[in-house]
Amino acid sequence: MKAPKFWYRGKSFWAKALNPIGRIYGWSVARRFKRVKPYQASVPVICVGNLSVGGTGKTPVCLALGKMMKEMKIPFYFLNHGYKSKQKGMVVSVRQMSALEIGDEAMLLAAEAPTVVDNHRARGAQVAERAGAKAIIMDDGFQNPSLIKTISFIVVDGRMGFGNGRLIPAGPLRESVERGLLRADAVVISGRDDTGAIDTIRRYAPDMPILTGHFEPDPKVIQKLQGKKVMAFAGIGRPDKFFDMLVGYGVPVAKKAVFPDHYDYTRFDIESLINDAGELPLVTTTKDFVKVPKDMKSRVIVVSGQFVFDKPAEVQNLMKGVLNP
Repeated sequence: MKAPKFWYRGKSFWAKALNPIGRIYGWSVARRFKRVKPYQASVPVICVGNLSVGGTGKTPVCLALGKMMKEMKIPFYFLNHGYKSKQKGMVVSVRQMSALEIGDEAMLLAAEAPTVVDNHRARGAQVAERAGAKAIIMDDGFQNPSLIKTISFIVVDGRMGFGNGRLIPAGPLRESVERGLLRADAVVISGRDDTGAIDTIRRYAPDMPILTGHFEPDPKVIQKLQGKKVMAFAGIGRPDKFFDMLVGYGVPVAKKAVFPDHYDYTRFDIESLINDAGELPLVTTTKDFVKVPKDMKSRVIVVSGQFVFDKPAEVQNLMKGVLNP
């Protein structure tokens, strides 16, 4: 679903008209926490979530935290719900499974560390515990009450912030900023804060640790593409982030194609993109690349990269306080 433009405007007729439904949505989220008895895992659970719908960059942040865990030599598992996946309690095998079976995000996580896919968070955590995990990094699930979190990071896209501050469907929020911050332990601002998100956070939670960072593309890939016109395509929460990043690194985007988030590419889709690109290099994100048919991957350039914290020592201190290595 493409986010309505009024979600990110100040005053809007539709936002005001839909606000009563948004309040009901917020009430249902709060009620869910009161009705569920959560599972307490025997190992630390690090949750990386958000307050709004759409791509805020949770998975890259999970991967960055996972990199820190590796440096601390702590055996950990990723836990992901597996978008549209029918797998339950499954430890992902990258070689034997595809992104179409377990979801694109799960495939990205599994390429870096052992990953459990299960839409029931508590059950998935138990699978990871039995498999020997000494810690769990949960991708998404901040609004899921079935599993107790040891520490929760909220990821905020600096360009989009909290939108108009209203709840679905009147705005992009899954729950109010005030309520969400009460359960959070730290906020990660991804990219430049163009919307005053930090000021909003300080208003509700003056002492909340605020971490900043940004996505850095692979310099080798960027070096090869700089100055060359390309055709870019993406099926992520906010495709413009990818296109703007390319332009920001000196890669002119002559043509672009936008697909729905988590889009499953067919051979026909890729063939059409290749034909449309003509002589232009065809580039995409890592999340999209994992769903390109194997025998067509050589025709597409993947712009890989990683999320980088501006002050990693601050993140490490928060993690050490939880993990006690």
